[in-house]
This record gives sequence, C-alpha cells and structure tokens, in this order.
Amino acid sequence: MAEQLLLSLLLCSLWSGLLWFSTQPLLKKFSALQHWPTLYWCLLVLSFLPLLPMPQLYQHWSIPSVLLQDTVISVQALAAQPQHPGLVEPTANTAFYWHISLGLVCIVSLLLLWRLVKQWQQVQQLIAQAEQVDTASLLSQAQLKLLPHSFEIRQTQAAVSPFIAGWSQMVLVLPAYISSMSQQQRLLLIEHELVHLQRRDPQQLLLLRVLVNLCWFNPILRLIEQAFIRSMELAVDKAVLAKQPQQALIYGQTLLSSLKQSQAQQVPTLMPGFIQANANSGFYQQRLQQLFQPAPQLSYWQRWRATAVLCSTALLLNVGCAQLSFSSPPEEWLLPVGKVPITSFYGVKHPFRKNRPHQGLDFGAKRGATVKAAQKGKVLIADDKSLHDRYGKTVLIDHGHGYQTLYAHLDDFYIKAGQTVEPGQPIGKVGATGRVTGPHLHFELLVDGKQQDPTPYLKL
Repeated sequence: MAEQLLLSLLLCSLWSGLLWFSTQPLLKKFSALQHWPTLYWCLLVLSFLPLLPMPQLYQHWSIPSVLLQDTVISVQALAAQPQHPGLVEPTANTAFYWHISLGLVCIVSLLLLWRLVKQWQQVQQLIAQAEQVDTASLLSQAQLKLLPHSFEIRQTQAAVSPFIAGWSQMVLVLPAYISSMSQQQRLLLIEHELVHLQRRDPQQLLLLRVLVNLCWFNPILRLIEQAFIRSMELAVDKAVLAKQPQQALIYGQTLLSSLKQSQAQQVPTLMPGFIQANANSGFYQQRLQQLFQPAPQLSYWQRWRATAVLCSTALLLNVGCAQLSFSSPPEEWLLPVGKVPITSFYGVKHPFRKNRPHQGLDFGAKRGATVKAAQKGKVLIADDKSLHDRYGKTVLIDHGHGYQTLYAHLDDFYIKAGQTVEPGQPIGKVGATGRVTGPHLHFELLVDGKQQDPTPYLKL
C-alpha cells in the first residue's frame, strides 16, 4: 500500500510538471489567460489526476472452466513435485523501506503544516494588536452595502501592506502610513482589498497554502501557487480600474507608495494584500503596465472553451491510462490468513479426495479467522452457487495477466462480485462450508485458467 501511494504521488509530480510546462507556450501566446486565476485551480486539480481510480475498460473477465467441472478430476498432470518452502528462495522484503519513506513524507508534511499554523497565529496576533476603526468613516455607502455582516476594519502600526484576513469573519487590516496618502489613494487601496473580499481570495489562498505544504515534494504546485497569486492581483487590479478607469495614474502612484513603505519581511504571506512579499520587480512592472495598456479580456465563451479543453484532456488521460490498473503481473503475494499451519499441500493425494492430487493449499485456520485478498484485483465470484457445491461459499478474484485466486469453504463474505479489492483487504471469514472435514481455508492460484502450486508465490 505504501509503495503504491508513493508511486502514485511521484506520478502526480511528473504529470503536474508536464501540465505546467505544456501550458507555458499557451500563456505566452494568449496573455489573457494570465489574468484568469481559475486556470491555475484547473491545473491544480488536474495535477492529482493520477490519484483518481482508473476505469477498468476492455478487461476480459472469465471463470476458468476447470472450476466449473462437477468433479475434482484435474485437467492437467503435475509437471513436478511441489517445492518445499525451505527450498524456495525468499524474495527481498522492501515493504519496510517503502513504509519508512512514506513516514518521512508524512512527517515533513506535518511539520510544514505546523509552521503554517504558527504563521496563521502570527497573523491573528497582528490583528489582535491592531486598533479597530469605524467602518462607516472609511467606506462609501455603495461599499458598505456589499460588505458581509461579520466584517471589521483595523489599523496597525506595523509597516505591512493592507490585507484581508479571516475565514468566516473577515478583517481588513490597514497600516498607519495610509493616513499620509490622499483620500483618492486610500479609497482605491481599500477598494482593492474589498474586491479580494468579494472574490473570496483569502479563503482560496489559504486552501492553496495548505495543499502546497501537504504536497511539499511536488515543486510544481508551488509554481502554480505563485502564478495564481500573480494572476489574482492582476485580476483585482483590472476589476478596480474597470469601475473607474480615469484613476489609473493615481492607482499606479498608490501602488508605488505602498511598495515603498511596506517592509517585505513583515507582510503576512498567508493573506492577499496590495503588496506581495514573494513577488519580484518584474511582477510590479507588469501590474503598472496593465494600468495603461490593458490586456485583452477573455470572453465567457473563451473561458468555457478553455475549461472544456482541460476537462477533455483529463478525461482522455483517465481513459488512456485505464489499463494501468493491472499494468504489470503481481510480484508479491500476501498470505490469505497469515502464519497458520498448512494442513494439505498442493499435489498431495488423500483417500478423502479418492487419491486425486490436491489443487491448492489448505490453511488450518480457526473458524471465523479473517481471510484477506492475496493481491489487488476484481471480485468475480462471492457466493455459494456459481461453482460446484464442494467449494461451499467461495470468492474468486481476478488479478489481471491471467492470475486468479480462489478462496473456498468460507463462513461469510465482506465483499461482493464486481468490487475491486486491495492487497490484504478482508474478503471473508474461515468456515467449513462445502465438502470438508473441518474448518479451514482452501486457497488456489490459477494462471491462464490452470491451477498452479501457490507455494513458490507465498512466504510460508
């Protein structure tokens, strides 16, 4: 399980890198896409596409004819004597290292999340130390009508950029140096932050930061985060000037003044603000250029078409990778009932079976013991009617590439036909149904419809 998860996360990182670098030429050719923050959320969602369950298309499921016979006569002669477990070369146990690697990934993620919590606490502490300001004295009547009920404005002595903070109860924090600006500059600056509020940018940015810290091993997500912040600010600038285009020059002066007076090391990076601490000079040049040379806008149809293209790409990739569910034959098989005595090996003849060779392994587990899937696969049978009644309650699982496992004489089921099971997932209980002399698990391994000795595949 740890191996599969780590490989899936690695595949996510590679796929997100492919997505990111393939969209760069499009962003350069169609500059309007850089002013559409939703695009980066689409890229973010598509980055985790490899974690989604793939549809199992064009799989050929069949029940081996040897299991449908009404007798226990073997359809094949034994090619060799069953190997003794001591003579089978054990495979290297790499599960421990996979679990250690997954544990380290989780520990680093938790540490980064803890650092994020500390940053959030610092922002809340900054807000608590700020003085509350009368909202009506700073906002116009039109702005007051658009505000939520739980909203307040505070002023801080710290040299930070104005920013919006909170999740449900929102707070606008203004620096003391705002009093040195003209009234027009103050109104434009406040309008900028109110647009952030209307677009729910604080919540979006906080969710993005949590995701980036959880997936720290994927550097592309941090690039997407930075691009989203740039796109967000450009979109907000455009929205502010769309209402009052004649204020473009004053807006640019406000930006330069705030940039000059803000101290980057004190800017709370968790929240959207007029000035971004991690932005370079090129970004601010782009913002100033947009004030006087507006970038082309995306029409409603163009946005839907871009979204449709991204979703179609995701669907095609999902279908195209559907066969990767069983991309390689199983290598490591799990014991279906753990370390219990083997009461009858493969090929052993016994008067109870009229001296016919045994076609599987009998595990001497107690009644009610949990039976687990030996490998990932799809359940073909989970009943006591599909096969001969000598098997009793039976589960048949197809693992792809011609591999199937059978679990017979069960007392109860935990799964049903058509379900996909993971390695080690409980599928039933040991019982004594069918033709038996006592409670046990009869386990068979079939390859291309023929029973094989399971001993070399299991770590007995």
